[in-house]
Amino acid sequence: MECLYVLYDDRCGLCRTMKNWAKYQPAFVPLVFLAAGSDRARKMFPGLGGSGAPEELIAVSDEGHVYRNDGAWIMCLYALVETREWALRLGSPLLRPLAKQAFTAVSHGRGTISQWLGLDDHDASEKLKRVSVPPCDLQPSASPLQQIHELVAGPTDGDPEALVARRLPLH
Repeated sequence: MECLYVLYDDRCGLCRTMKNWAKYQPAFVPLVFLAAGSDRARKMFPGLGGSGAPEELIAVSDEGHVYRNDGAWIMCLYALVETREWALRLGSPLLRPLAKQAFTAVSHGRGTISQWLGLDDHDASEKLKRVSVPPCDLQPSASPLQQIHELVAGPTDGDPEALVARRLPLH
């Protein structure tokens, strides 16, 4: 096997975070990530990962083998130098049922897990892209410390004593 194509849900914060982590790990087999349902994924693998929200993780070897869900997860672990031994353990008959349960639990709860971890979801990032933010209106004549203080505590009318007197409380 020369490479492993991984079709993942690019609208899921957890999925994108895991992809970003995995792509920088040393690998025995390079991982090529494709957003499931993207034009490139549909052209390369017609019939895999239909339309709509991706409900499963899919890995496809350059030899044409298709792995789904926990099998895809184990293959991704197998491709990476640091996690190959874990893949071999999790793929064993003794631990495979546990791997399947763990993957299923994480997969079904990935939206909630993304929220708990503060990982952005696609909808939120798309909404934020459309928000108009006015530029900062800092007065060039004020010192940088005074500008920051005015942003946080309000204007000092140029009085340095007011700047010292209204220091922010330290908690």
